[in-house]
Amino acid sequence: MYSLKLTLADINQLINNEIEYEISLTEQELKAVPNVQSVNELFAYFTAYESDNGYLVSVEIEGSINILDHATTKYTKLKISEREDVIVSEDETLTDIKVERGECEFYPAVLALFYSSVPIRYASKKIDYDKKEDYTLMSEETYNKKMKKPKKEEAAENPFAALDPDEFE
Repeated sequence: MYSLKLTLADINQLINNEIEYEISLTEQELKAVPNVQSVNELFAYFTAYESDNGYLVSVEIEGSINILDHATTKYTKLKISEREDVIVSEDETLTDIKVERGECEFYPAVLALFYSSVPIRYASKKIDYDKKEDYTLMSEETYNKKMKKPKKEEAAENPFAALDPDEFE
């Protein structure tokens, strides 16, 4: 695992300033996002502000990835960006990131931001309905419309379908 440790002195120097780190993900870390073929560039930015009990550190990632486009079934470049504010304090009850011997490990937070910025399914264009020779690709909305059952048929399968939700307020 990559390490991205900042000391409390480093964080103090970041007050109202910004520092940038280039991040390299391992193959093992990329396995968690199978629709991502590769990461072209990934940067982490840190800015700190003083707070009552320590520091408020703004952690932001920006970069671009090659992701599977479910509309074209080809890989395409996609810009990603995500930001989170974390509290860093020597008081264990207040801190979001553990402080050990005056140091904080920010790499897990950066990795979490990366994972949350990658869409589970990506499509460059809206997919309503696309029928090919060996498969049919459709949006969830279109699927639900096509699979819509008459209320009587649904009521036969589901004993709660005939209930009026307004009666229970």
